[in-house]
Amino acid sequence: MGKTDANGVDLSGVTGRLIQTVDLEKGPAPQAIATDTRNGWVFVLQMESGSQEDIEQGNMRLNRIDRLTGRVEGSMQLRGFGHGISMGVEPQGDTTYIWTEVGSAGATPLHLTRKDGKVTAAFGKAVTRFPYGDDTILRADDPALRKFTPPGSTAGTGPSIDPVNNLLCVMYHKGGKRTFTRYDLAAAAAGSWVPVDTTFVMSDCDGLPEPCVDEEETPAVPARYTLVDKLVSQGYTVLGDVLYWYQWAPYLVDEDPDTLPADGFPGVAFLTSYDWKDGKRFDRQVVTSADGLTRREPEGVAVEVDPATQETRLLFGFSNTVPGTTGSRDVTISWYPTKPAVDGVKVLADWEDLALEPGIQPGAQPPRGRLVALAGTTYLQLRGTLTCTPGLTADGRIATLPHRLRPTHLTRANVPRNNNAGRCVCRIETDISGGLRAYGAYSDNAITWIDLDGVSVVWR
Repeated sequence: MGKTDANGVDLSGVTGRLIQTVDLEKGPAPQAIATDTRNGWVFVLQMESGSQEDIEQGNMRLNRIDRLTGRVEGSMQLRGFGHGISMGVEPQGDTTYIWTEVGSAGATPLHLTRKDGKVTAAFGKAVTRFPYGDDTILRADDPALRKFTPPGSTAGTGPSIDPVNNLLCVMYHKGGKRTFTRYDLAAAAAGSWVPVDTTFVMSDCDGLPEPCVDEEETPAVPARYTLVDKLVSQGYTVLGDVLYWYQWAPYLVDEDPDTLPADGFPGVAFLTSYDWKDGKRFDRQVVTSADGLTRREPEGVAVEVDPATQETRLLFGFSNTVPGTTGSRDVTISWYPTKPAVDGVKVLADWEDLALEPGIQPGAQPPRGRLVALAGTTYLQLRGTLTCTPGLTADGRIATLPHRLRPTHLTRANVPRNNNAGRCVCRIETDISGGLRAYGAYSDNAITWIDLDGVSVVWR
């Protein structure tokens, strides 16, 4: 059983969906996520594909995604910035300012990790802020970049924004412990770095070797395969006096794609919440959202205020292998609500129009869908009617669901259709693609209309 924290987040509770299986600009997995709700963007950081030299340079790709359509609407390259531990997004009018880690000045601008004498990752040792520039290249040694290195920091660092309280949190490593300090966002943007309130030191790092990365013991949880001994960090964020830490325990299986679990779960994801005031762990839960992905790996966590409902939401992302490829990745972002259910019902996505296929028209009421949670179960509900003249004569796609409504497993229902020779019901199905398909049409028994008003099916 989970617990509801001071923000209203229950890590064992229901979750909604922001975007699903959006193909990224480059091949590697996403690393960090953040949103600009004022201008309607989702930003996703990913490592760049490249040579050993590229890895040492810490090159990243910043994807800009339309939050409504799920389309990638541009990207920029960050050369020599690091790994993408975390990120923050700060809208100023029509401009989006990005906060990330960055390589610092000096002979060793990046913190490098090695295995068997080879560099495996490069992390920025400072944080910086810059405006997003579509189709541009920004280099870590650009003289326009102002950088801040937390005092005493000895390894990689990363920023995250609390948009509710206008605070910037910076994670760094000091004295062998993972450490977090908050700053006023506007002051930090102006170059004034005065800590706000206390500094949080993660007690789980006590006694562990510096830089205290990926060294926390993996909890004993049910799993199909043996898990690695130590948890792998996948990002963090802060909301009020609660710190959220995203982690992963991969399976101990060969990385050959043919040996990966068929269900797409190459490990177990964890979200942990900590009380900033006393440093104690409040809750830890296995994350079960977004099942059904080809290769489901946790990547990135952030906070946003939904522009439509003004509800504060805890976002968390997953990487997935693009179907039909071996290395290309897409991203799915889910979220935890902070507002309680009303009369037992929580609306996770309000009514949205379905995109109809050519030749399909809306009836008296346009086809729409929404997500609601009741007693811990999430349901996809549809309503409205659609028509087709002269009619459907074969099974096929009739509409597409918005990203927020797409299930990650096959979902179906029987619905009314025009009565022709006693046939008055057809089947509709949808899945991770979001395509809504109709079955039961024949050349001698065409479907001319379908009624969706009674559809209420388990979404996950």
